[in-house]
Amino acid sequence: MRHWKSIFLVVGLLAACSQSPQGVTPQVVVTPEPSVAVEKTAVPKFKRVYHWTIQKEVTDPASQPLTLSAGQSYTVKYKVSLVGTPKDQDFQVEGTVVIKNTGAGAVVLQAPTDTLSTGENVALSCGVSFPYTLPEGGSLSCTYSQALPNGQSRTNTASVSWSAGDKSGTASGQASFSFTTPTEVVDGSVTVADPSATLVSAISSINPQGVISQAYFFERTVRFDACGDYEVQNTATFTTNTTGTQGSASASLQVRVPCAGGCTLTQGYWKTHSRYGPAPYDDTWALIGEDTAFYLSGQTYYQVLWTPPAGGNAYYILAHQFIAARLNKLNGASTTSAVDTAMNWAHTFFSTYTPGNVPKAQASLAKAYAATLDSYNNGLIGPGHCSE
Repeated sequence: MRHWKSIFLVVGLLAACSQSPQGVTPQVVVTPEPSVAVEKTAVPKFKRVYHWTIQKEVTDPASQPLTLSAGQSYTVKYKVSLVGTPKDQDFQVEGTVVIKNTGAGAVVLQAPTDTLSTGENVALSCGVSFPYTLPEGGSLSCTYSQALPNGQSRTNTASVSWSAGDKSGTASGQASFSFTTPTEVVDGSVTVADPSATLVSAISSINPQGVISQAYFFERTVRFDACGDYEVQNTATFTTNTTGTQGSASASLQVRVPCAGGCTLTQGYWKTHSRYGPAPYDDTWALIGEDTAFYLSGQTYYQVLWTPPAGGNAYYILAHQFIAARLNKLNGASTTSAVDTAMNWAHTFFSTYTPGNVPKAQASLAKAYAATLDSYNNGLIGPGHCSE
């Protein structure tokens, strides 16, 4: 009986000794494993080349021919339109492949491969011969540059097989890329010149496809002192900023200056073309004088022409058309018997009445003669209307 108690005592002591001390965690020893990681970059590059076209048109006058009286000035307006169409080319991708020994001990690397998702194989330049031993903690950097046939988006995958003793594996790294922003732009802008005209304004826009649209607005004043038919040619030229490529476009304007009878202009034209502006001065005004007194009105010719016929005032309605008709005659426009009758009647009327003292019967006649002169000034009767 004492023998068995001794056995139990020894077994208990052994069991107690085999237990970890309270609060102490057993330590597990892990043997380091070899491992390899691959890091990759992919930088797309391409060139965008612009090809430009140009057009030119006359926007004012809206129709041709432009009819002017001898010595009359006219501001012609032009629009020059340019379109730059891009073409992308010379696609390539370049970057690095870095192979890292991230585990324990040296690893032996086989030649890495680099493949695009579209099937192309990329040649890597690593500067070493394979198989290559990469020491623990070491890294191997390879570079590449690959020309591509188009701008399709791709994924680039680099892989390397490795071994270390009885261990082996394959490590890979990926990078995706798209051709969005060109690394080089050729002829992306132009300068525009039109030596015969003056640039007034310009606008430009670019659409999501990269097409550039530009519009330049020019003006040119024309004047001919002798009657006849004329052709005004105007040419605009562009020059690209990179290659110096040039292109041009012309617009032609036909101008007619009547030799017999001249042509007429409206009272609106004569109001704005005096020496007070705002339009260019027509020197026909010098034959009357803007500041010359207008009959018994107490105003000058210029003041009368700019006085609105409030309440349908017959005096000013007739005066506006009379002044315009007189200037048209001085400018060389022929008349008709009806126009001459209206002009003579108006002369007597203005020599008799003032703006605020016109009998009702005379007011009706004044408006009737004003209608005749209005038709003359607008070209409905007489030699025809000049372009304004």
